[in-house]
Amino acid sequence: MPRGTSTTTTRRRTTRARTDSGSVVGQITQLVAANQNLKLENAELLAANERLRRELAEIGSALGTLTSGRGRRGRRGAEFTVVADAKPKPKRRPITDPEQLERRKAALAKARAARAEKLAAARADGGGQ
Repeated sequence: MPRGTSTTTTRRRTTRARTDSGSVVGQITQLVAANQNLKLENAELLAANERLRRELAEIGSALGTLTSGRGRRGRRGAEFTVVADAKPKPKRRPITDPEQLERRKAALAKARAARAEKLAAARADGGGQ
């Protein structure tokens, strides 16, 4: 093998490797810059969100003080409550056992009857006043 042939081949490989690594480094640099921009934008959006929440709470409390003297029972005004991200409840599996279904139906019927009795008693006591 002549000496010049192996050198040329080695140089080409080196050039390709540098180009490939250079493009990878360039892509990583672009991704890092985009990530930093997104972090800044996210921080700005979180700050704006918090500011809007505070303003909404102030508006709600102002509305509450305006409407609190007008005979509304049970409400102290509109209060803004922050709800945490609620986890979705796991879906229950259907009951397939016929015996268990019958027991459940009987228990529901018994509870409904007890509630109906309680309501009838309350109406009877309340109607005599």
